[in-house]
Amino acid sequence: MDVPVDGIVLSSSGVLANESAMTGESDELKKEALEFCLEKRRDKLAELGDKKGGSHDVTTPVLLSGTQIATGEGWFMALVVGKNSCDGKIKAKLEQNSDEMTPLQVKLEKIGEDLGMLGMYAAIFTLHILLLRFFIEKFSQRSMNLFGQDPKWDQKDHNLKVYFVEWLRYLLVAVAIIVVAVPEGLPLAVMITLAYSVRRMLIDQNFVKKLASCEIMGGANNICSDKTGTLTMNKMTVTNIFVGVDKAVKVNDA
Repeated sequence: MDVPVDGIVLSSSGVLANESAMTGESDELKKEALEFCLEKRRDKLAELGDKKGGSHDVTTPVLLSGTQIATGEGWFMALVVGKNSCDGKIKAKLEQNSDEMTPLQVKLEKIGEDLGMLGMYAAIFTLHILLLRFFIEKFSQRSMNLFGQDPKWDQKDHNLKVYFVEWLRYLLVAVAIIVVAVPEGLPLAVMITLAYSVRRMLIDQNFVKKLASCEIMGGANNICSDKTGTLTMNKMTVTNIFVGVDKAVKVNDA
């Protein structure tokens, strides 16, 4: 039986709860009535006296949502329901962190922004340089024409329409620089790299459901796990075996 809400046990007859979903401990915990637990706690504290230490031997009357009742029967009073219960808070945190970016995604976004800004600055700088060169050249040609030193002067090449066409070409050059600076192939390259990492991790019997988990597991140097097998399947498998063979030595009587 699954416990849907958080509550306090009022009466119990051999109730055992499996709280492995919450604490990771596979051992079933005994649940007693609230009055019995308080009385036992007072006796335990009186026994300890001034000695420091907790009363871990005292059973608890608390039932948490998301746990399971293995055996027994009794009555309990519901105290917390819905999103305020333990199971509701866990689900809310999972939904809240579902769109959280991984460290690699944060770095890639930062690199993309830096490259985009670099391309923008380069395009603006190039556009200003081209316009400055344009005005210097046209001013020099017009000055030489006034003094009669430019025999190739043609009025058709120096009207406003021709100028606008030239400026538009400069603008297209700046836009091309911005487009080239955007790392369009970076997400695809990262996706292929992570997919290759999944294959390599499968060789080590590490099954990855999400590609984003590769970067997190790949950056882990040490993994701490408890005895309950929270990070494993909790199954013993034989990977290596050594068989020693005793050689019998025959001794002949002299």
